Amino acid sequence: MKKIVLVCWAFFVSCTDEPVKTNLFVGLNNDSSQVLKIESFNNDVMVYQVDLNNDENSPICSYVDENFRGMFVNYCGIDSVAIKFNNGKGYISTKNNSGDFNFSNKRNPLLPNGGFKANGNIYEFIVTQQDFENAFELPK
Repeated sequence: MKKIVLVCWAFFVSCTDEPVKTNLFVGLNNDSSQVLKIESFNNDVMVYQVDLNNDENSPICSYVDENFRGMFVNYCGIDSVAIKFNNGKGYISTKNNSGDFNFSNKRNPLLPNGGFKANGNIYEFIVTQQDFENAFELPK
């Protein structure tokens, strides 16, 4: 009887659901007619910078997880991102969605529900022509 109990116990212990983790790729896409300058920061130190022409995209980071988490600091090493157009306007997004220069419509490239377009395990934050037209005058 003890053997039956031990076998049953071993069977139940071995039947745990392990989360399925996937390689996730995160990037920015410039769908505006303007050149974009992307500057990413962690603790006020620039960790990534790239210029994107129209219809260009740039990988920002990749990570392995069971869910998409955005470009958040724990996954991409970024706590804020500045997206600047050549006319001095743009956006500054932070991990806590604070500040006066965030995207409208609850879009934030640092958050998982921030307006990303998903294609399989590739997630892109798309900067549009409307974003250019609605951009803020950024401090120098």
